[in-house]
Amino acid sequence: MAAAVVIVMCCGLCQAQDEHKWTIEGGGGVSPLVGDISNRLDTGWHVMFGAGYNFTRHFTVTGDFMYNGFGVSRTVLNEANVPDGNAHMWSLTANPKIRVNPDAKVDPYVVGGIGYYRRVVEFTKPTLVPTLIFDPFFGVFFNTLVPANQVIGTITRAGFGGNIGGGVDIKVGSGGLKLFTEVRYHQANTGSVDTQMVPITVGIRW
Repeated sequence: MAAAVVIVMCCGLCQAQDEHKWTIEGGGGVSPLVGDISNRLDTGWHVMFGAGYNFTRHFTVTGDFMYNGFGVSRTVLNEANVPDGNAHMWSLTANPKIRVNPDAKVDPYVVGGIGYYRRVVEFTKPTLVPTLIFDPFFGVFFNTLVPANQVIGTITRAGFGGNIGGGVDIKVGSGGLKLFTEVRYHQANTGSVDTQMVPITVGIRW
């Protein structure tokens, strides 16, 4: 009888570890652009972090932060008559997720959400800036010039947007750790040219 009680308690503990209520996640990947913005910015990269709550075994809501870095197309640089530039976008979104088969090792899911997006484009030119450097061989400090990029113009646009997509969770062990890969379509109202992108993310979640 005592052995049976211990077995039941151990099984309950394992189930609790795999079906915890709170969840965290992180990942990164490539950020292809689509639509008109793809003619003005170059495909970039992203990192994302999130946390949320498992309301049921099939339904989760997470709050995600994502940062994307992009290049600026040569056409735009020539139009602005500037030598170089870069762009980035960050977002904060709330994302409901529906898990298809939480009992399986490979669990597909669909996800979508809405939130706030902020896009910044910076135009730059190369320059030299004075810097104080320490020489460990002679044990002295000296001034020198190092190359850097000087920001000569900034365009910032922000607005609300949404995303929708899907992915797959792959369980690792019995403690609730999962590898995941997902693809989402994002569209953000960022001025006269919407930002549309399809980030492909690989990461881990618990």
